Amino acid sequence: MRPLRDLSIRFKLTASLVIVVSIALVMSTIAGLVEQHESAKAALETQISVLADVLGDASMTALKFSDAELGNEVLAIVKREPKVVFAQTFDADSESFAIYKASASVSENVQFSWEKDQAIFHGGFLHVFKKIGDPKEPRGAIYLRASLDELYAQSIRRIRLALLSLLICLGIAVLLGFLVQRAIARPIRELAAATEKVARQGDYSAHVYSNANDEIGVLCNGFNTMLDQIQQRDQELETHRTHLEDLVQERTSRLEAQTQQLTDSNAQLERSNQELDDFAYIVSHDLKEPLRGISRYSSFIAEDYAGKLDEAGHEKLETLQRLCLRQENLIDSLLHYSRVGRAELAIAPTDLNDVIEQVLDMMHVTLEEQRVEVRVPRHLPTVACDSVRIVEVFRNLITNAVKYNDKAEKWIEIGFQQHGESGENDGNQTGFVFYVRDNGIGIREKHQESVFRIFKRLHARDKYGGGTGAGLTFVKKIVERHGGKIWPESTYGEGTTFYFTLDKGVVA
Repeated sequence: MRPLRDLSIRFKLTASLVIVVSIALVMSTIAGLVEQHESAKAALETQISVLADVLGDASMTALKFSDAELGNEVLAIVKREPKVVFAQTFDADSESFAIYKASASVSENVQFSWEKDQAIFHGGFLHVFKKIGDPKEPRGAIYLRASLDELYAQSIRRIRLALLSLLICLGIAVLLGFLVQRAIARPIRELAAATEKVARQGDYSAHVYSNANDEIGVLCNGFNTMLDQIQQRDQELETHRTHLEDLVQERTSRLEAQTQQLTDSNAQLERSNQELDDFAYIVSHDLKEPLRGISRYSSFIAEDYAGKLDEAGHEKLETLQRLCLRQENLIDSLLHYSRVGRAELAIAPTDLNDVIEQVLDMMHVTLEEQRVEVRVPRHLPTVACDSVRIVEVFRNLITNAVKYNDKAEKWIEIGFQQHGESGENDGNQTGFVFYVRDNGIGIREKHQESVFRIFKRLHARDKYGGGTGAGLTFVKKIVERHGGKIWPESTYGEGTTFYFTLDKGVVA
């Protein structure tokens, strides 16, 4: 079909008109020829049937007196009708009575049904069979065989004449199609040439003029108007472009100055961060060193003066050692918290199923000792995140779920929900909300926001395994660094669920 699409519109218009006319002429010609042929056959059938009736009536006397010679003389009248090549009469007993043959080569084979009169076209002949006399008690019958050669010759002459007429009409159609397509195709071809000139050379002065008020005239006028508007806009764009170049140059100079300031600020910020890291390390080292000294000397005193100290003295030394250890853990937590907020995230596609497997392997001993059942209802997705930090998130949440659980049968469920299933308007862009759920002691509603404050514990320092109270603070900081948020839902005494999102993007 592509070659047809690429042909010129002149050819398409002419061909369309010629094809339509040709189809109409061919169909009407065929219908006329068929009608004439059928009419000729009907006329021939009527003619031969009438002849059979006449010859049958003429043969009545010969059949009555069984005069075969007279019967042959009657059939000899058929010579006047050259179309009849064979005739035969039969007596009442269906026996041959008289025969006529136009030539010796004519076949005498006759096949018909005696029960009724017949007229059949078969084998290039018209076969007519008629009863003679009363149809109920006929005296005999007559059979005529007429050649169809003259009928076929007439049909051929008609076909030739129709073909000649068809060719003449097609010639007229081609001429009309050529004249019509010039009136339609000329402005379209001019429009196509102008369009190509505009596309290749960018010359918007290539207008197309048409005196017609039809759709083609409207199209040409619209094309000219469009070119005028484009020229006007080009002039306006050139003016704006000149102004824009000046403006861009001015903004570029200003941006270069701002970029230089930003570079200086970044360099200063990097120095500040490095100095802060150095300061945090030095402070933690300097603060931890006296604590280690106090812890060692308290151990020495407990060992060297064990016999001189009473029970209260030993308790005070143990309290001193425990406070030193707690202070050291607090310092480590502060150092870790400062680094979590400033370290670059190593974002990469991470299978959370591998993360959970890693965390559970790390906590294997604790989970077995506490007899905690860990449930993962369905396969977790792959997300773009910092895998090391997300391991820390799940480890802290699972550790808290184990620690704050006083039930005989402990369980933890790790999974995710489609956006909105948690009932929280979390603003999640990825469509997933992850959670860690337990059947532990739960959190009172008034404390659900304060659990994320650093060093904030809701219980006595040594209750539920102790700790610095910084774990959830780290979790919140890491989740927020990933563009997400975290929140708890809890029923006091029944359990807690921590929901969080990771909006760096779900990979799969």
